[in-house]
Amino acid sequence: MSKIMVLGCGLMGPTVAKDCAEDKGVSKVLACDIDEEKLRKAEEFASNPKLETAVLSVTDHDALVEKMKGFDVVVNATAAKFSIGILEAAMEAGVNVVDLGGGSYPLEGDLYGRVEKAGITAIPGCGVDPGLIDILCGYGMDMMDDVDGVHFACGGLPMDPKPPLDYKIVFGGTRMPIRPGKVPIILDGEQVEVDRYDDLEPVYIEELKDMEAFYDGFPSSLLKLCKERGVKVFKGKTVRYAGYVDKLMFLLDLGVIGKEPVTYQGGEIVPLDFFHELIYPIVKFDEAEGDRDLTVLLTRVEGTKGESEVIVTYEMVDYYDEEKGVTSMAKTTGYTAAIVARMLARGAFPQKGIQWPVRIVKGELFRELMGSLRERGVEVTENILTTTGL
Repeated sequence: MSKIMVLGCGLMGPTVAKDCAEDKGVSKVLACDIDEEKLRKAEEFASNPKLETAVLSVTDHDALVEKMKGFDVVVNATAAKFSIGILEAAMEAGVNVVDLGGGSYPLEGDLYGRVEKAGITAIPGCGVDPGLIDILCGYGMDMMDDVDGVHFACGGLPMDPKPPLDYKIVFGGTRMPIRPGKVPIILDGEQVEVDRYDDLEPVYIEELKDMEAFYDGFPSSLLKLCKERGVKVFKGKTVRYAGYVDKLMFLLDLGVIGKEPVTYQGGEIVPLDFFHELIYPIVKFDEAEGDRDLTVLLTRVEGTKGESEVIVTYEMVDYYDEEKGVTSMAKTTGYTAAIVARMLARGAFPQKGIQWPVRIVKGELFRELMGSLRERGVEVTENILTTTGL
């Protein structure tokens, strides 16, 4: 029987904790947060005697290490900025880690050897993007001898978009993901830097408002794998409702979301910081006020197998679960993390060190993940097209 600890009870953590507590192979789940009210709500949401809660700050290293001891897996559902600190505590406590985020983890370096030496397994980037996206693309790549192109687009959106931005923060936190600048992709087999909001593509899904996709753009384990496989084109994109980028560009041109400090009434302020404070009440996701979300996931992998050309696509449009009161982002992100955490707890991943999902969730484990997500109402459609030249 496994014991699982969940750090963070914001929008994702309670779903992870509840799903783990409901599994017959789990004997105990401990949900931790610095906010007592969030813990109370998580306890009420899970409604399971196997779930316990504790007030804990992830920045208190000694207390974190002490709490971790005796657990099989710790799931980090807090902000990515805490990831490495949590990993350090896990190494000291000798506990495996699953992290919903992956942005703070390096793709190589001394940390890999240290985690392996500590004798634990850390699986970062284990949500939907990064996470499920990478796993699906990797599975498609495994079907091919040579991979020519890897493309994906993913985004969490409000079901009922409202102006001015037609957007809500469905993952958590108080700041919108606004990051103008250069991002890495692969073109003609070479990694290049492009502007995040360039190469805007329309996305059309039946019965939904028109959407658009712009570069997702952060160094990832999937990008690294594509480089190793000699992929000619790799593009990852984020999905928003149509018109979103034009609005951001307007604000950027005005300096409203600039990062450089400006002088105001004798002091200095950063326009972007002020913008986040100003806009948060408008873009805050509030279930109690009737907010509902959806998640769009699209992947396409192209290549060859023997003499045949192969195209593998995975598509998902997921919606808020009214019956269980679970957001789509929590379903696609939280369930993925919870399922992988239980796999790790039972010893399904014997590899030690930092192990990215794209490299280890394969074969039967991939099929188990897809089946478990399907049981929870997350449907991913697979299409494989194979053509042979005459």
